[in-house]
Amino acid sequence: MPKIGKSWNWLPPLPIRSAPIFVWPIRVFDAAKFLFSGPFLGSTILPYLILSAIAWYWLQPELTRCVEFEIGWISQLLFRNALLILIVAGGLHLYLHVFTLQGTGRRFESRELQRNNPRFFMRDQVKDNMYWTMTSGVVVWTLYEVMFFWAMANDYLPYYLEWRNHPVSFVLIFLFIPFFTSVHFHLVHRLLHWKPLFRIAHSVHHRNVVLGPWSGFSMHPIEHLLYMSSVLIHIILPSHPLHILFHNQWNSIGAAVTHSGYEALTIHGKPFMYLTAFHHQLHHRYIKCNYGNPLVALDKWFGCENNGLKEANK
Repeated sequence: MPKIGKSWNWLPPLPIRSAPIFVWPIRVFDAAKFLFSGPFLGSTILPYLILSAIAWYWLQPELTRCVEFEIGWISQLLFRNALLILIVAGGLHLYLHVFTLQGTGRRFESRELQRNNPRFFMRDQVKDNMYWTMTSGVVVWTLYEVMFFWAMANDYLPYYLEWRNHPVSFVLIFLFIPFFTSVHFHLVHRLLHWKPLFRIAHSVHHRNVVLGPWSGFSMHPIEHLLYMSSVLIHIILPSHPLHILFHNQWNSIGAAVTHSGYEALTIHGKPFMYLTAFHHQLHHRYIKCNYGNPLVALDKWFGCENNGLKEANK
């Protein structure tokens, strides 16, 4: 383990390693162990599955209401999505960064979230991040859902996958989504680092070097449209509305979780829910590396991976 530099508070074991899924030779045992591990199944798949199920069964307008574009059901989706991001991002922010109930345990950065900085709206990082999240992010997120639920209600999407008819496929899609979005995120992210797009759009997100939960979904509308577009795979992939909800919440709420600035939530110093990997923290500091995430090792394959070893002592 390298010496930790003064700008870092805590570091995981280095070098960073990608998930043992797309490797050669194939490591079946390691892949299965990862898929059923706490960091993947317990801390990522299950929480978002539970959250999307709550949204579908208790907070979702009936599809029969979605046949026509009406303000009632559309505003219900908008309010629900705003409430979900407010609870998760706001809750994590209060717990980790305001009341600091976990202290600095498993917190990557030694620096605090920015205040009195002219690069941010109202000179405040959190207010800036909340502004872009709520005024752009929630709106774009909702627009994608409006499009899908309207199309499903009008039978424009013929593949409505039911659990009782295709239980295996129904479950496998939930496992497919994180890996598909990992590839999509890498490709879209590389596009956003094209200088014209970076200057116009992606720079809004990259104002954040020290990260907090509100940083994750803080983006320019152009970036929100591109980032959330991975859900369009369900136009050709047989899906249930629950898959749409899961997919969008994985992207939106997941961004808040993975930008929390902490590797995990802990009890008595022991992690019980993993939040994020050090991989993306390095991207926000050094920019030209780690465009994807460790689920699919595209950064390693394309030669733009930063495994953290050289930067750990800075």
